Amino acid sequence: MPVDWERLTSQLARYESAVLNGPDRDGYPYSVRCHPQPDAATRTLLLSDVTAPLREGPASLLCHWHDERLWNQRSFVARGQLARNGAGWRFTPTQLIVGLDNGPITQGRLFMHARGVAARYLAKRGLPRPIIPWAEVIRIKHEAQANLRARGERR
Repeated sequence: MPVDWERLTSQLARYESAVLNGPDRDGYPYSVRCHPQPDAATRTLLLSDVTAPLREGPASLLCHWHDERLWNQRSFVARGQLARNGAGWRFTPTQLIVGLDNGPITQGRLFMHARGVAARYLAKRGLPRPIIPWAEVIRIKHEAQANLRARGERR
């Protein structure tokens, strides 16, 4: 099934660069930062700025972003095929995997998925749900916030 080209290019436009991952000439994993340019006519991504010693074949393209505190994360991965294109490379996407975007819908889905995973894990092992000492957690949170305020930081 072909990748949703509009969704891929919409996602790609949100990032300044990407990381291309594929095998080098000897077959070892190799990663290089690049600036993919969509080619709508062929529904491929042109990688003219990649001069790495790569090998044609399966590859992936990762785009990710987060703020300076590693919050507000968003990402996606495109899997596909890497092929020579004159002096550069051409990436043909075959799968798009959208990752975190920290929006409320994504967070809700992540929460519900995690609850289901945890419930199945406990049920499989015959374990009760753990009791979380919320008063202690909240106390530690307030203490950490006070320490940040004392240093003039916010969070």
